[in-house]
Amino acid sequence: MTRTQTQLNDVRTRTIRQCKTAQIRNPLCGATALKLYGTEFPFADDPDTLHVMVRDASHRRRTAHIRAHTWNQLQSTDILYTEGLQVLSPEATAVTLAAKLDIMQQVMLLEAMVRNQLFTFPMFADYVHKRTFHGKKRTLAALKLYQAGSASMTETALRLELNRRGIPRLALNYVVPNAWYPNRASITFDLALPEMMIAWEYQGDHHRTDKAQYRRDAYKGNLARSKHWTLFDVTYDDLRNEQRLNELALHAAVIIAQRTGTVPHMEILTLQQLADRRRLFWKRSSLGT
Repeated sequence: MTRTQTQLNDVRTRTIRQCKTAQIRNPLCGATALKLYGTEFPFADDPDTLHVMVRDASHRRRTAHIRAHTWNQLQSTDILYTEGLQVLSPEATAVTLAAKLDIMQQVMLLEAMVRNQLFTFPMFADYVHKRTFHGKKRTLAALKLYQAGSASMTETALRLELNRRGIPRLALNYVVPNAWYPNRASITFDLALPEMMIAWEYQGDHHRTDKAQYRRDAYKGNLARSKHWTLFDVTYDDLRNEQRLNELALHAAVIIAQRTGTVPHMEILTLQQLADRRRLFWKRSSLGT
């Protein structure tokens, strides 16, 4: 679940207090570093555990609620200071998490960190190619799957699930031409195939519980249909269900076939396969079909 900025700020404040109370002396890493940077991350973490990085196992100390990780490639330039605490740089934090994250999680984390301006994509790509770390093969695949403009981790996950099921490269936060809310704000779709007039909206729980958001969604849906767009609403449960994702991609493929006379290639790829630029997906996406 994507956290709000207020929630992320609260987590950051709590984490700073925990670290200072525990008198941490080693550089903070992993989820603890991400909390200090005020960004979301795509994996679960024990809120009472603090993560630190050491260069070798001899520097590990058994301490309650402190977990030490080892990276023998750690350099002094990888360590920054914030709030009087040592913390791995954003780039070092990301690559030292690579061993425990799959490709999907790595893309989600990468796009979140770029979105939160912790580094730029070129900066991170350069860092990755120069450094040695476990999980580098998956990180290199994640770099190929990165796409600028994602607004949330759930949107990243939905995009990749559609892509690996044969849906071409999507426009992110697409601004619908000549379409506005009553207050004249532009109407956007989370993901879109503009040339096919197909779009996807991720409906988080707040879309149902927030009355104003619910009304905006209803207005957007009605306007989209009036302009002949096909708009798919996607929920958290859909993202967790392979069959639902397959059906979602198939429904879109049927519409593409009806509008182009060409049946899309619907082979389900792994993300490692999808990252291979020789694949048909990239050829089709470059042509906009």
